[in-house]
Amino acid sequence: MKLLVTSLWFFSCELLYVEAEVDESGYFRGLGPVNGDPNDKFYYMQKAYLEAISVPEAWGILDSIAERTPVTIAVIDDGIEAAHPDLKGTVIKGYNVVDKNDDTSPRGHHGTSMAGIIGAIRNNMIGLAGILDSVRILPIFDGEAPSFPAMADAFTYLINKRKDDVKVILMTEGSDSESSQALTDKIQEANAAGMLVVVTAGNKHRDLDINPDFPCSFGRSPADGVLCVAAT
Repeated sequence: MKLLVTSLWFFSCELLYVEAEVDESGYFRGLGPVNGDPNDKFYYMQKAYLEAISVPEAWGILDSIAERTPVTIAVIDDGIEAAHPDLKGTVIKGYNVVDKNDDTSPRGHHGTSMAGIIGAIRNNMIGLAGILDSVRILPIFDGEAPSFPAMADAFTYLINKRKDDVKVILMTEGSDSESSQALTDKIQEANAAGMLVVVTAGNKHRDLDINPDFPCSFGRSPADGVLCVAAT
C-alpha cells in the first residue's frame, strides 16, 4: 500500500490501518486503526464479544481524548507476569499477602490472563487487545489455592494502603459451597472507601439464582457495590 501524507490530506489506495496526529514538532505520527480492527494477533478471538458490549466504540471515544488519567485496578489472583510483552509498562508493584512481601510473580496463568483482558497493549501485533489502554494493574497475590482469610487480607491491604489510588478491585475467586462474613465485610468496607469491587461468577454456565456462587450470590453476599461478571 502506498500512502502519501501532506499537511492537509491523506492519499492512499485501500487504506486499512492508519491514524495520524500532529505532534508538537509539527510532524505526523501513527497511532492506531481508523478503518478495520486492532492488529493484535488474537483479536479475531475477541472480536464478537467486544463488539457485543460496544468496546470498539468506547475505544473511539477514549482515543479522541488528549489527556487522560490512568486508572489503577487491583487484581487479586495467582500473580501476574509483569514482564509479559503484551503488558509492558502496565503492571506496577503489588503485594503478596501470603509471604508479606512484593513478590507477585505468577504461580499459574490465570492472573496474567485476567491482566491481559483488562490491559493488554492494543495494536502491537501480538496477543490480545486489552479493554483499557490508560490503566495501571496492581497485582495482589493471595496464594495458589487461596482461602477466604487470604482474600480478606488482600482487601485489608488495599483499604489500608492503596485506597487513594486503587479505583477498581477485581477478585477472580469464590466458592459455590460456602461463604464468609469476614470477606463480605471487607468487600463492603472497600466499597465504602470508594472502590468498585468486581467479582467473577465462575465458568460453569449456571443460573446463580438457583446455584449460588459466593461472593456473586449467596446468603452473605454483599448486595451493593459489587459488579458480578460471568464468563463469555
